[in-house]
Amino acid sequence: MANIIRNWKMIRSCAFLLGMGILTAAVSRYNSARAEDLQKLQELTPSSPLSAPVLVQISGLEQKKVHLPMQPGKPYMLHLWATWCVPCREELPQLAAFSKKEPQLPIVPVALESGESERVRTFLPRLHAETLPIWTAERQDITPLLTSVSEPGLPMTLLIDALGRVRSISDGGVDWAAADAARVVRALLQSVQ
Repeated sequence: MANIIRNWKMIRSCAFLLGMGILTAAVSRYNSARAEDLQKLQELTPSSPLSAPVLVQISGLEQKKVHLPMQPGKPYMLHLWATWCVPCREELPQLAAFSKKEPQLPIVPVALESGESERVRTFLPRLHAETLPIWTAERQDITPLLTSVSEPGLPMTLLIDALGRVRSISDGGVDWAAADAARVVRALLQSVQ
């Protein structure tokens, strides 16, 4: 009887470990598929306002807090990502390269629920994205901007107009390495002045 119980426990443990392995592989495959499915920036077609004007507070290094928009009366793109998000990790190096090449374009990357700014700063070099500015926020800080999104996911890029209203949302990774990316971003920002 003791052998039967011991064998049953071993079978149960192996089944649990096998199930966890299958689940981990499925989640990894799903995240990789989402990371490869980068959207074109043109999909950020401006529409009528999706939110009321909103001030959002984010934190920088040394926990310096600022409100978005940083330049009142100017449109910008808000890029939401997280250190724990696999598709974000795939997209972030492209965004860093784009921002380095086009520093005058107002794109604000914000790490959601990723810990203190210092933790995010030490994370970025692993992705070759250390040139990105470091801004962090908790989900509740960003919630007013997401009123029109039923199930917000990351990464997410929002086009914010000059009055602070969301005008378009790209829920998923964006192809920042596209040849016409800078031209498209300029046109989008110009369209929501």
